[in-house]
Amino acid sequence: MARKIFVSYNFKDKEVSHSVKALLQKHGGKIDGQFVFVTRDVSYEGDAAIDREICRVQSGCDAALFLIGNNSHNSPWINREAQLAKSRDLCIVLARLPGSSGGVPYEFYNSNYSEAEWSEDDLAYYLNQCN
Repeated sequence: MARKIFVSYNFKDKEVSHSVKALLQKHGGKIDGQFVFVTRDVSYEGDAAIDREICRVQSGCDAALFLIGNNSHNSPWINREAQLAKSRDLCIVLARLPGSSGGVPYEFYNSNYSEAEWSEDDLAYYLNQCN
């Protein structure tokens, strides 16, 4: 079971993405893991600041949940999060946000990941496979 789960999302999807925590914790929750998010936009400070912030938040994580929406598939920041998650050999789970049709970030082409449905049971199942 994942103990610390990095959640990747586009800032434009902030409200929906933070609902993942509530989705998984309702009725006592099905995952013991702690969800962590990048919450500070440091893009105005340049690429090095973005890398530092992503690395800081991903530090100690053993899994990464990438929320795929219409705003995320072309995002350079999300692709950088994907690069770093893969380099850290994190267990990667992708989930499509409800009502979205955006593609999987290109960093995941030809990569190993699980794709979960946007449901408490499916997300819990795949995240609980991470260790």
